[in-house]
Amino acid sequence: MRQLFAQLAAAYIKATPPHPGRGILGKIAWWIYPQPLVVKNPDGFFIKVRLCNADDIYHLRCSYRPREWEPHNDRHVFVSHLREGMVVMDVGANWGLYSLLISRAVGPSGKVYAFEPVPEIFARLKEHIALNNATNVIPVPIALLDEKGIAKMSVEGGRSSLFRHVSDEFVDVQVERLDDFVEQERIERVDAIKIDVEGAELKVIRGADKTIRRDKPILMVEVQAATLQAAGTTPEELFETIVGYGYNAFVIRHGKAIPTDKVVEPWRYPGGGRMDNYLFIPR
Repeated sequence: MRQLFAQLAAAYIKATPPHPGRGILGKIAWWIYPQPLVVKNPDGFFIKVRLCNADDIYHLRCSYRPREWEPHNDRHVFVSHLREGMVVMDVGANWGLYSLLISRAVGPSGKVYAFEPVPEIFARLKEHIALNNATNVIPVPIALLDEKGIAKMSVEGGRSSLFRHVSDEFVDVQVERLDDFVEQERIERVDAIKIDVEGAELKVIRGADKTIRRDKPILMVEVQAATLQAAGTTPEELFETIVGYGYNAFVIRHGKAIPTDKVVEPWRYPGGGRMDNYLFIPR
């Protein structure tokens, strides 16, 4: 009976727009049934949600209303360019929802390296990989930049940043270059890279210089002025750096990859964020 109440609460939360009552209901449901619920998202993957956690409630709703999270269907546009047997890097994997979709696209003969440096989020990533039996996804607990060492990352729930202060809580994370990782792991070819790292995108690119020149992987990169500026760069510098490697650029809008030769006016999300995902295809 208690589990049923929690399941009904989850169904209500995922079906309703954001309001304070959702969080209160989630906490009541957790008090009655303090166990994570396993739910299936529209992509067919199982995720675990803890109704006492605001980030979990956000993920629950976004998983069932993906148009609110990704109004342009970015992940499916990216995955449509992947093929069986590819090796893909998911840089900024978070809970692994992209990694799982990529895993399905590249199949058992492919591999997905899922990079997530925050210990608490990394634990959720591994949980979802195991829950979905995604044996071709390899979780990696490091942050990728253009240097090697230890860095302090500001964290709050599912949010984290090396360059912006998201809370007074910090964790030490291991930092490496993608080029060094590829060499250490003896990865012969990288076919695609997805990068969503809260402003560190250009640093990831610079740390992957040899790999990009060698393999010309397909790239999907989040471009957000506010986070990039916090890291000391701009959308234009990021865009021009990638195009300079010999890529054609596309902005993802309305489920399509639209050709562009410059950074476009960013999409405004309901919460006020302004950003786009860009697809870069080698010429």
